[in-house]
Amino acid sequence: MAPQTGFWDRMQDQVRTGYERTRRTTARAMRIGILRVDLLSLRRDRTRAMAQFGERAFSRWNEGSLATFDDDPEAIRLRSLVEGIERCIRSKETELEQLRNEETRFSESDSGGQRPPQTEGTNGIS
Repeated sequence: MAPQTGFWDRMQDQVRTGYERTRRTTARAMRIGILRVDLLSLRRDRTRAMAQFGERAFSRWNEGSLATFDDDPEAIRLRSLVEGIERCIRSKETELEQLRNEETRFSESDSGGQRPPQTEGTNGIS
């Protein structure tokens, strides 16, 4: 009876290992997807803020008051907004790069090394 118990223990360990690997991979993939959407949104916000900043500068230039642009509260607000968005973008890009590096490291360690390329038509059977 002892060999059967060992078999079921090994089977349970393999299922648990597969479950944990799948859970980690899914959580990482979800986080990467969320970061990519956040970056897209932040880049659009930056584009909008830069356009508003440019419109403000052009308006001041046409008025002949570009020399006092540094004292314009709206220009200062827009500049701060752009700088804040750029800080957020850098932070999220760094986090995304770390997750991608972690993904590569885990996929190599889970399989004992890099995975061989799949051969089309053989369904991974060699």
